[in-house]
Amino acid sequence: MSILGLVILWLATLVIALVGGWSLMYHVSYVVLLLGVIAWGWTYVGAKTITVERRSRSQRAQVGGYFEEWVAVDNIWYLPLPWVEIHSDSTLSEHAVRHGFVLAPKARRSWTLRTECTTRGKFTVGDIVVTSGDPFGLFQRQVRCGSETTLIVYPRTVAFSTPGYVPGQLPGGSQQRGNIPFVTPTAAGVRDYQPADPFNRIHWPSTARTGRLMVKDFELDPFADVWIMLDLYRYAHVGHGSESTEEYSVTVAASLARHFLMQNRAVGMLTQREILHPDRGMRQLTRVLELLAVVRADRWEKLGGTLAAESMRLNRLATVFVVTPSVEGEWVTVCQDLKHRGASILAVLVEASTFGSSTSSIDVVGSLASANVPTYLVKRGDPLEEILARPNLAGLMGTPGFALAGDRR
Repeated sequence: MSILGLVILWLATLVIALVGGWSLMYHVSYVVLLLGVIAWGWTYVGAKTITVERRSRSQRAQVGGYFEEWVAVDNIWYLPLPWVEIHSDSTLSEHAVRHGFVLAPKARRSWTLRTECTTRGKFTVGDIVVTSGDPFGLFQRQVRCGSETTLIVYPRTVAFSTPGYVPGQLPGGSQQRGNIPFVTPTAAGVRDYQPADPFNRIHWPSTARTGRLMVKDFELDPFADVWIMLDLYRYAHVGHGSESTEEYSVTVAASLARHFLMQNRAVGMLTQREILHPDRGMRQLTRVLELLAVVRADRWEKLGGTLAAESMRLNRLATVFVVTPSVEGEWVTVCQDLKHRGASILAVLVEASTFGSSTSSIDVVGSLASANVPTYLVKRGDPLEEILARPNLAGLMGTPGFALAGDRR
């Protein structure tokens, strides 16, 4: 029965009692009025005495993993709540809180919600809305409990074994000391100040102890920076959802970054609009994964133009992984120029033709082989942990010094 129906019933019984003088109808009208007041009061007080507690283990998850949260609803009143419903909307399609239940006096109901994350991105887990009502179903009241949170789902990563050799190790295999004109992550010690030394290299504790200016001396890391160039040009990508060149490319980029950061290499990330400068450690891995969680293949800039524009960042000692489904030859030409300048280039070519594209990648594959660029060919459905373990085209042109695990004699 709706509220309007209850009011109409009460007015009808009251009018009949007044016009007809029926004492029975007076009693009926009183009962209807009392029923309405009790139902409204029960609903109002019940909504005020419901408390909600919500906790999540982390606001970070990964594709293939689970997002877990714990929800508890308490009735702190001395009367039961015959029906309570909670719901929470979320932009994470697989995650929804919706339960209906009865709460006894001074009782608690709790749940642990475990949702598998199948899509990377940044999602909003909305407030919990509690709806309660009276035993007669006449009234209901909603209470919004402010518990909105943001969930970031990182892309999937795969573990793979390291090849026998990856370009980027400097000659000598050990740290290089000397008068290095720039700051590196490795400080070797202190020495006396020289007129050409910048002031930001002065080591003040040693200066105070010795009574003369002392500066920090740095070592050159034996491993060059690893740059990962992720192509997000919109017209290069095909497919939908998890079976798309975009998702395969992001997974490859995340896996490469994780692999080299776990080896204590300095890793940087480039896209058409975003730049993460090379750094080491778990903090850099978090930066990379948070960037890759939200990027989309919606850029208007082509890969070749981006590589050419950012070529000054890629010094002659850098190792550059180019992750792309592009079948245009322009970016291969830029890679050749970078190789001539001394950078080590490796390509991860996600073959768009296996994702529904009508354009073959055979010309690009041939150009990469001719340019002596080690290339990983990724097709739809391929196990990435096996593909990334060794380039498919590493030995076609006899790349000097590029020996793979199992190929050394």
